[in-house]
Amino acid sequence: MAQKVIIHGSKWKFEDIQDNVDWASQQNWVFKKYSNSGEHEHCLICYWTIFHTFDEESGFGYYYGGSTWLCNECYEQFITAQRLRT
Repeated sequence: MAQKVIIHGSKWKFEDIQDNVDWASQQNWVFKKYSNSGEHEHCLICYWTIFHTFDEESGFGYYYGGSTWLCNECYEQFITAQRLRT
C-alpha cells in the first residue's frame, strides 16, 4: 500500500512527490518573502501558490536559485524533518 502524506489538508501519495522531495533535500534553501507584486510561483512539491502578500503561509517560502520555491509546510515536513533524522 502506498504511503500517504498530508499537505495543506490534502492527501498525497508519497511516491508521486518523492523525486522532488529527494532533489529538494539536497539544495540549500533560503527563507524569504515573495516580493514580485502581480506574479506568483508554485511550490516544487505540492504546487501551493506563493505570491506577494503579508500572509506568512502564502507570502513567504523557501527559495533556491532561479524561480524554485518550497512552501513553508513542505519545507518543514520534508526538508527540516529529514535533516533532523540525519
